[in-house]
Amino acid sequence: MGQEPQSQPPAAPAIQNPTAQTPAPQPPVPQPTGPDYPDPRTFTLGIFYWATGPGQQTSYKGGSQATDFETLTDWGRAKRTPGLEASYPITRTGELRAEYFRTQGDGNQTASTQLDIFGSGYAQGTLLATQYRIQSVKLYLDDLLYPHKFPVAKFRLKALYEVEYVQIKGVIDAPALEGALMILGESASANSSKQIILPVFGVAAEYALSPHVLFRADASGFGIPHKSVLWDAEATIAYRRGSWEIRGGGKAFHFKSTPNSTEYVSATLAGAFVGLRYHWSF
Repeated sequence: MGQEPQSQPPAAPAIQNPTAQTPAPQPPVPQPTGPDYPDPRTFTLGIFYWATGPGQQTSYKGGSQATDFETLTDWGRAKRTPGLEASYPITRTGELRAEYFRTQGDGNQTASTQLDIFGSGYAQGTLLATQYRIQSVKLYLDDLLYPHKFPVAKFRLKALYEVEYVQIKGVIDAPALEGALMILGESASANSSKQIILPVFGVAAEYALSPHVLFRADASGFGIPHKSVLWDAEATIAYRRGSWEIRGGGKAFHFKSTPNSTEYVSATLAGAFVGLRYHWSF
């Protein structure tokens, strides 16, 4: 009789390596539930009214090319100043802003000495009437500088990169000489127009006092030795609710045209202001 085949012993079970374990899945990184900023960043239009009172009055002084006495200071205090502003967000952290204001002033004084200004001569003791107009246009990028995180902190610093244009027009007149000079075919008035355009750099500090109240202080400026100078500063408290924002505070602005001319002009405007903004959401 044939022999029955011997059965094979069962295979030994595979030994599991206790150290080789499947890594546990990592929990998802929580995303911020709130917006980057407490209020939505919007396209904004605004107006403001600036009580330009204290400061250095507009003054014309003899420059490096003057050949006679061409200095006449204190042309009168600037009148109340209206202004316009606009802003539009162009990046997650930056807004493109524009600001415009126009002011003017006038005054009367007596020439303290023989005066030659704007190409016209005036004898000592002549009664002079002065007028001036100042216009400023500023375009700048307002960008988050520190801390660069989201949602933004209550306190943050902003960098300001600006280009500013200022135009100053001055007119001087001698009313008492008007009639006599008209007979001779001459004029008792003279005028001048000067422009300043400069890049300006600055920083702004903001602190959110509450979800609807923001304190902001900023300063910027630029100057070239023996050339033109511009600087401005502002401190405000703003309250925003929905699409409307009201703000108020103090504002100062200084300019000086280049002294490398026959005459140059300088002034400092300062005072309190109030403003109103309207925000369009996207």
